[in-house]
Amino acid sequence: MRKFTVRTVLSLALPVAAVLALSAPAVADVTLRMSHQWTENNAGSKIDKWFASEIEKRTKGKVKIKIFWAEALGKAKENLGLLQQGAVDMAAMSPGYFPAQMPFYAAPNSIPMTMDEVPHATELMKRLMTEVPIYQEETKRNGIKAVFFHHLNPYKLVCKDAVTTVDGMKGKKMRTWGKDMPRMVQAAGGTPVTLFLPEIYEGLSRGAVDCAPFAVDLVVNYKIYEVAKNITNITLWLGPSTGIWISQAAWNKLTPAQQQIMTKTGLEAAERDRDAVMAAGAKAVGTLKSKGVKFHDFPAAEKAKWRSANPDFFADFIKEMSKKGWGDDARKTVAIWKEVTGR
Repeated sequence: MRKFTVRTVLSLALPVAAVLALSAPAVADVTLRMSHQWTENNAGSKIDKWFASEIEKRTKGKVKIKIFWAEALGKAKENLGLLQQGAVDMAAMSPGYFPAQMPFYAAPNSIPMTMDEVPHATELMKRLMTEVPIYQEETKRNGIKAVFFHHLNPYKLVCKDAVTTVDGMKGKKMRTWGKDMPRMVQAAGGTPVTLFLPEIYEGLSRGAVDCAPFAVDLVVNYKIYEVAKNITNITLWLGPSTGIWISQAAWNKLTPAQQQIMTKTGLEAAERDRDAVMAAGAKAVGTLKSKGVKFHDFPAAEKAKWRSANPDFFADFIKEMSKKGWGDDARKTVAIWKEVTGR
C-alpha cells in the first residue's frame, strides 16, 4: 500500500487546485429569476434593467438576470417567502412589508416624517449596513443578501379632495403600509387602510381610500392623476425604497469574482438610481400640472402640529428592539439616522 506523506498529498492537491482555479470562470451559465413588485416604466425599474444588463456584460454572459415585472411571479408580500423557498433567486422587495422578520431593515422603509432629502436615504443605508452589525445578521437569519437599495421622491399627500390642514385629515381614509404609517395617520384623525402598490389606483377610484402618500413621478407612472387631482406639499414619508435582494443559495452559485462584480455594480446602480429618481420627480411636476393636478401648500405650523401629534417613533423602535436584546443596535441606528438627517 502506498504511504502518503504531507509532501505527497500536496503534490497531488496542487495540480488539482490549479485545474479548478483555471476552470472556475467556465462554470455553467447562471440565470437568476427576479420577482419585481414595480412596473417596468418607473425610474427605478430602468435602473434595474441597466443593472441586469451590466451584470451580464461584466460577467461575459455567465450570469444573467431575468426580471418578472409587476408581481408576475408573486405578490409583494410574498417575496421574502419566495426567496427563502427557492421559488425565485432575486427580488425587488420593500422590507417595510416584513417588519416581523426584518425589523431593522423595515424601520427606514416605514418610519414616517423623519427625512427631508433623497440623498439622506443613500447615506443612511451605507452607514447602517457597515456600522451596525445587526443589519448583516438580519439578512443572514433570513437567508438573503441585500445588493442595493432604490430611492423614492418624497411621498406627498395625494388626495381626491384637497387637504391642507391637520383637521382636514379627520375622517379621511389613507393608504398605509407597515406598522408606523398607520399610527401617523391616526395621529391626524384619519383612518389607515393597508393597500399594496397595484391596489392604490382602484382604492382611490372606488373610494376605499381618500388619500395615498405617493411620489409625484409615481403618480404619473401609475396614472393616479386620473382618480386624485390634489397634491399637498407635506412629506409624509421619505427613505430607502425597494431593495434588490438575492437569496443566499443563489449567491452561493456565483464565483467570488462574480459576487464582487454584483456588489460593485450594485453600488453604482444605487447612485444612478438616486440621480434618476430626483430628475424624474422634477419632470413629473410639469406633467401633472398639464393633467389638471393642483398643488397645495401645507402651512409650516400645520406640519409642526402633525409631527407633534405623532408617537415618538424612534423611542418606540428602541423600546421594541430592546425587548429582543437588540437595544444597542437600535440606539446606534437612531443615532446614525439623526446624524444623517440633521434632526
